[in-house]
Amino acid sequence: MWHVIGMLTFHWADDYGALLQCYALKTHLSQYEETIVIPYSPKALYSRYSLVRCPRYLRLAGRVWSVLDSLRPGRFCSRWLAKRRIAQFRAQHLTSDRRRLLSAQEIAAYRREIHTYLVGSDQVWNPDITEGFQDGYFCTFRAQLPEGVRCVAYAASTGQERLDTSCDAALTEYLKNFDVISIREQGAVPYLESLCGVRPKVVLDPVFLLGKQEWERLLPARERPKERYIAVYDTEYSEEMALCLKNLRKKLGLPVVVVLHPMMERYCWGADRYAAGCGVKEFLALMHGAEYVVTNSFHGAAMSLILHKQFVAFRLRKRNARIENILQIAGQAARFVRTAQEGERMLMEPVNWTEADALLETERMRAKAFLREHVLANGG
Repeated sequence: MWHVIGMLTFHWADDYGALLQCYALKTHLSQYEETIVIPYSPKALYSRYSLVRCPRYLRLAGRVWSVLDSLRPGRFCSRWLAKRRIAQFRAQHLTSDRRRLLSAQEIAAYRREIHTYLVGSDQVWNPDITEGFQDGYFCTFRAQLPEGVRCVAYAASTGQERLDTSCDAALTEYLKNFDVISIREQGAVPYLESLCGVRPKVVLDPVFLLGKQEWERLLPARERPKERYIAVYDTEYSEEMALCLKNLRKKLGLPVVVVLHPMMERYCWGADRYAAGCGVKEFLALMHGAEYVVTNSFHGAAMSLILHKQFVAFRLRKRNARIENILQIAGQAARFVRTAQEGERMLMEPVNWTEADALLETERMRAKAFLREHVLANGG
């Protein structure tokens, strides 16, 4: 039976994690059925990745500073290069459709032959990230679809264990649009169950649907670094993490290489090199070639697990559920650290990859079983 799956996720984001999870889910599903990425790009979200940044949540002085900072020659050029490389990756591996659908109504009219709308993964249900709930990520176009079309959530995330109570009424109504719901974080299960009356399944982030060798196929040999170094990928600055890096650099005698986020660079780690202007493949190559990885990013930790890197993950100021959950699943909870001393100690502690791989494989099989049962028409 001919079947088309339409994905709704953060494919538009110039963010390594968002693009990696989209690539992995599409790659896995495309082995069995036609899978497309629907070019839904809400205006409020798409604009946050502009070359010249002027965040609306800042006051006037902050906006002026942000614009001037974006226009600094070095920063502007590195962002332009990163956006160019990311756009090439997106067109080659995700979607070459340059249209931008801005509303749920446009999604419904996009391709009438879609049989399953698949929402997720990523923080598509986190109003702090999406600047309020975005209708398209809740299939509010459901009433306009032909009979028999399904709406499924795969590894959707609220980014936290529960949202503000002011969100509860709207979220309760939105969740009624789904035939089946699965989420990424165990901690959010009680909250969502209390709203929709059904216990959502917990599944792995899509990046785990592909194994180490499948990710390595994405890397041309020439892109794999040969030097030994400590790779850093961050989502926020941490004094304890900076101190840990300073001590490790001295102790191990290895250079520190910071893989800069394409749109939110932080030149504050005292590193030997800041890798700016990276696309998705360059990011993967730097992670793959590292001797050690120090991160406070969920996908930094996830790719360390997949690529078998000695790593530690530092706690964020808030919203640690995502990293904590995946490290617990992999039996690596002790690698989620608070202090520089803990970070140094755990980075030197060898990972038991036999145990970690076995635990992740169990969850990977469950995730694939969910997709076979609820998304793939012929059971994959």
